[in-house]
Amino acid sequence: MSEDSAHEVEKELERLGRRVEHLEAVNRWHMDSLGMLASMEEFHGDAREIRDPDKIFSITRQYLKRLAEFETIAFMVVEEEDSSFTLINSDVDPAISGLTITIDSLIERGEFAWALNQNRPLQVVDGDQQLLLHVLATRTRVRGMFVGIIKKETTFPTAPAQNLISIILHNCAYALESSALYSLISEQNQNLEKIVETRTRELEYNYGHDSLTELPNRLMFQDRVEQAMNRVRGAEQIVAVLLIDLDMFKRINDTLGIAAGDQLLVTVADRLMHCLDNAEVAQFDPDRVGLTIARLGGDEFAVLLSDIDSIDPINYVTRRIIETLSMGVELDANEVFTTCSIGISLYPKDGADSDTLLKNADAAMYHAKRQGRNNYQFYAEEINETSYHHLQLENQLRHAIDREELLLHYQPKVEVTSGRIIGMEALIRWNQPEMGIVSPVVFIPIAEYTGLITVIGEWVLRTACRQVKNWLEQGFDDFRMSVNLSPQQFRQADILQRILSIVESEEVEPRYLEVEITEGAIMDDVDAAIETMQQLNDAGIALSIDDFGTGYSSLSYLKRFPINTLKIDRSFVNDITSDPDDAAIVTAIIAMAHSMGLNVIAEGVETDEQLAFLRALKCDEIQGYLFSPPLPVERFNELLNSDKRLYFSREA
Repeated sequence: MSEDSAHEVEKELERLGRRVEHLEAVNRWHMDSLGMLASMEEFHGDAREIRDPDKIFSITRQYLKRLAEFETIAFMVVEEEDSSFTLINSDVDPAISGLTITIDSLIERGEFAWALNQNRPLQVVDGDQQLLLHVLATRTRVRGMFVGIIKKETTFPTAPAQNLISIILHNCAYALESSALYSLISEQNQNLEKIVETRTRELEYNYGHDSLTELPNRLMFQDRVEQAMNRVRGAEQIVAVLLIDLDMFKRINDTLGIAAGDQLLVTVADRLMHCLDNAEVAQFDPDRVGLTIARLGGDEFAVLLSDIDSIDPINYVTRRIIETLSMGVELDANEVFTTCSIGISLYPKDGADSDTLLKNADAAMYHAKRQGRNNYQFYAEEINETSYHHLQLENQLRHAIDREELLLHYQPKVEVTSGRIIGMEALIRWNQPEMGIVSPVVFIPIAEYTGLITVIGEWVLRTACRQVKNWLEQGFDDFRMSVNLSPQQFRQADILQRILSIVESEEVEPRYLEVEITEGAIMDDVDAAIETMQQLNDAGIALSIDDFGTGYSSLSYLKRFPINTLKIDRSFVNDITSDPDDAAIVTAIIAMAHSMGLNVIAEGVETDEQLAFLRALKCDEIQGYLFSPPLPVERFNELLNSDKRLYFSREA
C-alpha cells in the first residue's frame, strides 16, 4: 500500500472513531434522559413528596441543571387575587444578584405575557444575559413561570434538551397543583374536624345539662346516682335522693307568664347551689360527701347526697333547702313567695337502681304535698302501694286482647322533599268499655310493670303486619310500617325469631317493617343490643332510634349501631323556632346523622314554622299533627286514597 493510501485509511479511521464517540455520547445522553424521566415520574407520583412545594422546586432544579448550564434558576407563582407574579423560590438572593430587576424588566417588556401563550421554552435576551422562560401550567390553570439564566459563554439548550425541560416543568406544575389541592383538602378537613368536635362537645353537654338553669339534667343525675351506689355498695354508707317540687309553681307561671316562671326556676337553681356548698355538707363526713344538684324538668329539682354514714346530713340539707326556697323572689317588680315539697329515698333501703330511687322519692314527695306542702318526707313502702284504680286497670288489661279491646291507630310519616306519605307508625289504643279510650301513657307503664308488654307488643306487631298486607293488596307498596319495641321485648333472647315468625305467618316481606327502639333499651347491654340490631338489619328490617336525644346513648356507641334512622324527640321540636338551645340541638343532630349516612325524622311537628326550620336543615321526614294526627285504619285508608301531600306555606 502506498504512503498516500495509508494516510487516507488512517484519516478515515479517525473520522469513524469520532463518529462512534459522538454516537456513544448521544446514546449516553438519551439513556441519561430516560433515567431522569423515570426518576422524575417516580418522584411526582409519590403522594408523600408532592405535599411540599419547596421539595418540588428542589428536585425540579436538580433535573434542569442536568440538561443545561444554568447560572440562576427561579420559580414564580401567579397570585389568584390579581394574576400578578411573585418570586417564590430561587437559588440566589434576588436583591443581591439583580434577579428582581431582571424579572421586572421581562414583565414590563411583555416577555412573560408572550411566554404564557407558548407552552414551550422561550429564549430571551436581556442585555448580556441569555434567559429561558417557560410557563408552569396544567390543563386547569397557570401555576407560575420558570426563569432560567444561562451561564455566559454557553449555548442555549438543544431541541431535545428543551423538550425534556418542558416535560420536567409540566410535571412540576402538576405536582404544585396536587400540593395546593392537598393543602386545601387538609385545611378543610381540619376546619371540619374542629366544627364536628365543637358540635359534639355542645351536643354531649346539652345531653347532660338543663338548657335553662345549666344544672345537670335527669340523664346526668341518674348517672351520678348509679356511680354513687356503685361506690358505696357493700360499705356502711348511704346514698340519698331528694326530689324537690315547687309548690304552686303553676299558679305563678300562669299568672305572671312563662318568662317569669323561667326566671323563678333560674333563681331556685342559683339558691340551691349557694346554700348547698360542699364545705357545709362535708362537716358530717371528714373524708367527703358527694353532692349533685339537678333539674329533672318542669319545676322538679333533685339533690344527690352520697358517701354519708347517717341521716343527719340529709335532715340538715333538707331543712336548708326548705328555708332557702321559702324566701321571697322579685319577678317583674312583683315579690312572690313559693315553698317546696321534698321526698327522700335512700340506698340501699329503698331501691337498688336510680329509677327505683327516683320513683320512690317521687312517691314520698307527693306524700309530702298531701301532708300540707312545705315539708319533707322519707319514703315508706306503704305510701307507694298500688292504688285501687291502678289495680283495676291491671286486671282489665290482662283481658284486653282476648276481649278485642285493643286497636291500632296509624300516624303518617311524610317525606319533606316530596310531601308524600312514605310510611306510618302503629300506635296502640285501648278502648275500655267502661272508661272509653285509655291513653297509652296510663296503661303502657302498667303493662311494662306487670310484664304484659311483651304479649301486647306481639299483638301490635302482628296486627300491623296484617294491615301492611291489606294495603299491599290494595296497591299501596311504597311505604314502611314502624312498630315500637319495648325494652323488655328488645331484650328477649329470641326476639329475632319472634319477629320473623310473625312476618312470615302474615306473609309480609321484612323490608316493609321498621322497628323503633329507645336509647334506654339499647344502653342496658350495649354489646348484646348491637348484636340483636345487626341480626334484625341482616334480616332486612329497618331500625330506628326513637326519641333520640332523651336517652343515654354515647356518640361513641352511636356510630356502632347498625341503624337506618334517628327520630328527633318532640321535646326538642316543640320550641325549635323560639328556643336557641333546642334549635342548636336539632341542628347538631341532623348534621351529625347525615354525616353518618343516617335518615332523620322529626316527630311532633305541629306548625308551619317548625316545618320550615326542619326543611331548611334538610330533615328527611316529619311526623305530627301539622299533617295528620294518628288515625284509625278506616280514616287512614281515606288518607292514602286521597294522595294527600304536605303543604309548604309560603309565609313559613
